[in-house]
Amino acid sequence: MDSLKDTIKTLRKARGWTQGQLAVKSGLPRTTIVSLENRGASRPSGATLNGLASAFRIPVSELLGKPDPSKQSGAESPDDILERYRLAAPISIPVYDHFVIHAGTAAEAPSEYIYRPRAQAAPGNIEGYRVQGNCMEPEIQDGSIVTVDRDRAPQVGNIILCAIDGEVLIGRIIERDGKLYLRNGHGDHLLGDCQAHAVVIDVTKRLV
Repeated sequence: MDSLKDTIKTLRKARGWTQGQLAVKSGLPRTTIVSLENRGASRPSGATLNGLASAFRIPVSELLGKPDPSKQSGAESPDDILERYRLAAPISIPVYDHFVIHAGTAAEAPSEYIYRPRAQAAPGNIEGYRVQGNCMEPEIQDGSIVTVDRDRAPQVGNIILCAIDGEVLIGRIIERDGKLYLRNGHGDHLLGDCQAHAVVIDVTKRLV
């Protein structure tokens, strides 16, 4: 069963697991995992196959390289159906009137929510903030809502929200003389002075 040996190793590495982690998830001894991957096994027991299939969340037939009848017929598994409906649901994004230094510690309740379609799992630190001022017009107007991703690493050209000496600023990152600055209609500010920042990924403009 050389194909099984290769399948186990490929599936394990695709998930970033060590042999020890696979052993824990499958309920099998690590020596069994090592033996299967290195030498294969002429006839793995049903318990071994079931443990591996459970760990990888695939049918035993797929582990053995046999076609999955449900996939051949086009039928969706319950997990596939739940995932499809989850992705069809829009993302609910809380909107705040004041930017806070640390994600998830807003002292105020959201003033409203905005909704965006989701093509994949939503990042964990997506928030909305209402802009006050016109330092980024015409791109971002007073009263617009900016959606930010706190987990995204800022790059040159990005618009970001940041806090400098207790003041909340919005601007675009530029590079000048080897240093990074936040630029808006009020001037340039050293990016290194930011106490916190969040990359703007979307803007909802006011029409009236």
